[in-house]
Formats: sequence, C-alpha cells, structure tokens
Amino acid sequence: MTDTNVMRSGGPATQLGARARTILKSLAENAPAQTAAVAPATPSVAPAGDVGAATASQGAVTPAATAPAPAEHAPGKIVALPRRQRNGAPKPGQAQLPRPAARPVAAKAKKSLLKISAMLAIGLPTALATVYYGFIASPQYIAEAKFAVRGAEESSAGAMAGGLSQLAGLSTAASTASDSFIVAQFVESRQLVDSLQKSVDLRSAYTREGADFLARYRPYGTDDTSEHLAGYWNSVSHVYYEPISGIISFNVRAFTRDDALKIARETVRESEELVNKLSARAREDAIFDSKQELSRAELRLKFARKAIQDFRDREGAVDPAKSAESQLTIVSTLEADLAKQEADMASATAFLSKDAPTVRVMRNKIDALKRRIEIERAKIGSLEAQAKKETVRPLLSTSFSEFEELQTERDFAQKSYEAALASVESARMRAERQSRYLATFVEPRLPEDSMYPLRMQSILLVALCAAIAWAIGVLVFYGIRDHSA
Repeated sequence: MTDTNVMRSGGPATQLGARARTILKSLAENAPAQTAAVAPATPSVAPAGDVGAATASQGAVTPAATAPAPAEHAPGKIVALPRRQRNGAPKPGQAQLPRPAARPVAAKAKKSLLKISAMLAIGLPTALATVYYGFIASPQYIAEAKFAVRGAEESSAGAMAGGLSQLAGLSTAASTASDSFIVAQFVESRQLVDSLQKSVDLRSAYTREGADFLARYRPYGTDDTSEHLAGYWNSVSHVYYEPISGIISFNVRAFTRDDALKIARETVRESEELVNKLSARAREDAIFDSKQELSRAELRLKFARKAIQDFRDREGAVDPAKSAESQLTIVSTLEADLAKQEADMASATAFLSKDAPTVRVMRNKIDALKRRIEIERAKIGSLEAQAKKETVRPLLSTSFSEFEELQTERDFAQKSYEAALASVESARMRAERQSRYLATFVEPRLPEDSMYPLRMQSILLVALCAAIAWAIGVLVFYGIRDHSA
C-alpha cells in the first residue's frame, strides 16, 4: 500500500502527521539537483498523540493506518516523487512538497552578481591604476621654499610710550599679515604665470617629450591660453599660508630636476619684487602729504627771497637798516661841523665886521652845512624835507618799513620750509621703519629623487575609493529594490 493510500484511508490526524514527516525528511535530505527523494524509514503510522486524537474523534484506528510499510517504502529505498500537474498544483490527495533547490540557486545567483559587480567596480579601476602608476606615470620632482613677510626693526621703539608702542606693534602685525596673504594669492595668480612664461617658459617645461599624457600640459587648439596655463599651474604648484606664524610654504612639481629648481627660484624672486613694490608704495603714500607741504613751503620761501632781491636792486642798498645808520652818522658829522663853524664865526665877528671876507666865507660854509643836513635828514624821513620836496629817492623810513615786511615774510617762509623739511624726514623715517621685505629661510634646492607620484599610495587610494563607491551603490540598489517590493 502506498503513502497516498495510507493518507486516504486514515483520518485527518494521520494524514497531517504523515505530511509533516514527509516535509521534514525532504528538508533534511535536500540536494540542489535531486529529482528523487528517500522514502520514510518508519511505517506510515501516526504518532501516539495523533493516534489518540484520531481515536478520540473517530473511535478507532483503521487497519490500514497501523499496517507495516510496503516493501517499496523500505528504509533507504529511493522512489520517484509523485508527478505534479502541468500547472504546478499537486494532484488531488497528493502531499504539497517543498522546492528544495529554489532558495540555494537564488543565493548563488546573488553572490555571483555581487562578485561580478565588485570586479567591475573595484577590480577594474584598481587594475587600471596599477598599470598607470606602475608603468606609465612619469616621475616628477618637487622643489620647495618657505618664506615670510617681515617688517624692518624699529630703531626708535624705546622712545615711544608703552601704549603707543603696543598700538604700533599691532598695526605693523596687521599690515604684515595682509602683505603675506597678498603674496600667497599672487603665487596662484595669472600675473605670476605670465612672468614665469617669459622667464622660464612654462609651456616648454610642462610639455616635454617623455612626460605621460595624463600629467603633462595638454593644450588643444585654441585652448592654449594663459587662463588654461594658469589652471594647470595651480595643479602642479601648492602654496599654504599659516596665519599664526605668517610662514608661506610653496612647492612646485616638474618633470626634470632643473626645471623644478628654476621655477621655484623664479617664483621666490617674483614674490620678492612684489613685496618690494608694496613696501615702496607704502613709503610713498606715507610721505606724500609731507612732500606736498614741503613743496608749498619751498615755493613761498622762493617768492619771499625774490621780493627782497627786487627791493635791493631797486633801492641800491643791501640792508636799509645799515643804510639808515650810515645816514644818521653823516647827519651827526655834519651837525658837528656846523656847530664848529658857527662857533668860529661867532669868534670872528667879535673883532671883524659882518662884511669881512672871512666872515662871509664862514657864513657860506654854515649855510651849506645846514642845507646838507636838511637833505640827509630828508633821506632818513624828515617831514620838513619831505614838504620842501628836496629828496629824489623815497624816504629811508618808508624803505626800511617795506624791507622789514619783506624780511618778516622771508623769515616766516624760512621757518615753514624748515618745519616741512623736518616733517618729510620724520615721515621718511617712519616709512623706513614700516617697510616690508621677504625673508626666505628655506631656499629652493635641486631635488635628488622623484617624490611624485606616490605610486603605492595612489593605487591603494583608488582601490579604497572604488570599494566605498561600490558598497554605497550596492546598498542603494538593494534599498531601492526592497522598497519597491
């Protein structure tokens, strides 16, 4: 009797127990490509609990349920599984058997898909990176330099008060930091690229024969412009500014040792010229106002001196004060002579007549001396001589007053000029103390060994990035698939 007959002849409990044993046995002895199954090793008899349940529900166990298994169902004997219908459903009364090979095949296909995707996403980029960095990439040499923008030492710092000295130090530090940042930006600018193109010919240095096609400068047609060369320059050079210390670190790569050294030295030289220009411009701005004031004072002094020169030429006297003193001396001498002549004439008239020749001569001398005294007094500024219009030149007092005004103007212009000159000198000294210079403490040296590219590190980096990208892609793919399911 077959299992099907046993299940048909037995009650529901018997059929359920037989089906459970069959499923468990099939799962235990499952194989991916099996088309046959081992029959149960025990008779098709319901378990004790099932028999009891069947007895309770039906009253007795049928003989077919307790009969021993047929010979074809002996333990270890392989029998063909019952055929299914074409639509996949079991025949009436037939047990529903699992499909043992479906899940292992799907898992194996899933693993194969993951392996293929990993090989494409990780293995292929890593292999290409290995070929390029191991056999194609050209060696590149690195030349580096380190420098900083510094201010001149202040020789008169001790003359300042404490607070003013601190404020001056803060201002100097801020200006130095600004200049350092300007230099760092200049190294990355097109202006430096144009200067290096004229001095070292960057295009020839980075398009040499033997350089690999990925690392060299590759201009195509109209793309060979200064902008494209500046972009390539920023890829082979690196500049870093440390704000705390003010140190600027610079390095550049090239395909030959000499090119790397030459380019680094020219970059440092161009940076020094930039700092010198900035310092000179700062000095000019600092003393510009003082120079303008000095020019005005100098022009004023020039006009004052010219006015005095014109006055001297017109008056015929170098110093009106000395001329007045001379005039007073002359008047005093004439008055002394007049007094002597008058005394002599008084003595002569005591024993001579008024018409005596001697008396007339003395009287004529006295009259001449009086007229001369009046003329000399008129030169000094006598109002009587001015009323009689006996002078030919202007009054000496008027000339002296005009000369004093001109002399006062000249003295004031001279003092203004001296003050402006001192201001310019002071401004120049301040500008010198605030001047900037580029202090290069790590000079470029000729590289001895190729330090770029980092072949092993680059290969590992490519593999790591590819693995991360592959893992992210797999997670996204399965996340989308599970969400859709």
